[in-house]
Amino acid sequence: MGNLDVRTIAAMIDAGISFVASVRSPGGQKTVLLEAKDVVPFVEDSADWFAKRNGVTKQDYLSWVACDGLPRCGATTRNGSRCKNSVSGGGQRGLLDWLNEDAGFCSVHGGENRDDADLRRWGRKT
Repeated sequence: MGNLDVRTIAAMIDAGISFVASVRSPGGQKTVLLEAKDVVPFVEDSADWFAKRNGVTKQDYLSWVACDGLPRCGATTRNGSRCKNSVSGGGQRGLLDWLNEDAGFCSVHGGENRDDADLRRWGRKT
């Protein structure tokens, strides 16, 4: 992005101009505020920029978006494929919550049932 000058962008921010952008997220879009140093990397690859900003890999970010924030069971079925069930506790989880729970276990493979997951996550059964 040779035509984007970080000094000009920084001067614009100093003058009160904000750079607000959107990135894909479960359920649609997430709005992010960019600092001067963020504009060029964001324009070059917004997925990579967002992943790095959150301390995850680009592939983790893309997987989170692709499964709409719903953690999937990490058990291997008898035929050798990954279980297609979700981990109990609700969908559209934030990136780090999803990352911590993806590849956990569904209730069939020893994970929590929905009531227990809701009690742990929300402090109540839904």
